[in-house]
Amino acid sequence: MARLPLGALFIGLQAVAGPPLEHQYDDAIRVAVADVRSVYVVPVDLVRAVIKQESGFNPKALSKCGAVGLMQLMPFNAKKLGLVDEKQLWTPALNILAGVRLLAALLHHYEGDVIAALVAYNSGPKRKLAPVPSNGETPDYVVRILRAWREYQSAAAALASPLPSSLGSSNGRRAAPPSP
Repeated sequence: MARLPLGALFIGLQAVAGPPLEHQYDDAIRVAVADVRSVYVVPVDLVRAVIKQESGFNPKALSKCGAVGLMQLMPFNAKKLGLVDEKQLWTPALNILAGVRLLAALLHHYEGDVIAALVAYNSGPKRKLAPVPSNGETPDYVVRILRAWREYQSAAAALASPLPSSLGSSNGRRAAPPSP
């Protein structure tokens, strides 16, 4: 029996497993971001970072206080966020849409202050220029989202940058190794 190289096995597993969890909802995120563009331009990677922190990309997440879905929205906010009823919060695309609408409204209200918007998303609206709470879960919450947002931005930038010329050329032939 022929043995497959480990790389071929990994590629085969990746194809069966589908996209990484962080990218499973990219289409729904892009639709939601487009929906709120007239209110505020919400960065896609910020939405992904909020979902990572709120639910770990688990669409069935339910918090102790009753927040539901990917973006951990409270059911009593469903209608305020444009949904027909709170049951729709369990639908991943609609949960993302409602969560992005809330983020856009908060970013607009706080004039683009991402930290203030995240504090309000986590613990409820505060007056403008209110300090970040120094206790409870909110400071750590904000730091984790900002860190994840930066990681997603770095990953996107790395994917978008062209390969160094020493790794290949446009004519399909290998480039000569760099001189010592």
